[in-house]
Amino acid sequence: MMRNLFAGAEIVEAGDRAGLTRSIGEGDTPDLILLDLLFPGFDAVRDFAGLRRSLPVTPIVAVSMVHDNRMIDAVMEAGANGFVSKTARPDDMAAALNAVMDGETVVLRASGGVPVGNQKDGLGSLTNRQLDVLRFMAQGLSNKEIARELEISPYTVRIHVSAVLRTLSLPSRAAAASFAASRGFS
Repeated sequence: MMRNLFAGAEIVEAGDRAGLTRSIGEGDTPDLILLDLLFPGFDAVRDFAGLRRSLPVTPIVAVSMVHDNRMIDAVMEAGANGFVSKTARPDDMAAALNAVMDGETVVLRASGGVPVGNQKDGLGSLTNRQLDVLRFMAQGLSNKEIARELEISPYTVRIHVSAVLRTLSLPSRAAAASFAASRGFS
């Protein structure tokens, strides 16, 4: 799938944490890292922040069968650019990876298609701050711009964006903006 999605891409595989560390230390900085949350020798909750520090601008996407919300939240808060379930359809995975490469934060948990927001309880489950963030997302503001508007850090905005995506069961920032716009946010 990766070769078809990113034509001409050089794909480097690592079988364990030591191999990952070695691969990162050698050669050019990777353009994208796909990391299984059950990677041998790698504790996602413990080690992800260190990986993010060593690759501060490289998009990192957790790709896993794990559906433990606490673990997913932990890697998203530690700086993951996305989470993609291995049960997702290939075309949904491709869309999610392209969105990450375009600078979006993506959480794709569902199999059988891109999830849509839960109208029944989604918006009512958001905090006031998350609603503010969603409103600014609908206006097309970046995390930095939202941070300036709300006078909070971009890191905090990123956490709120992840929470909004998770709560509304939306796969990407663009889907959240569309969801919000369709409900009168602006």
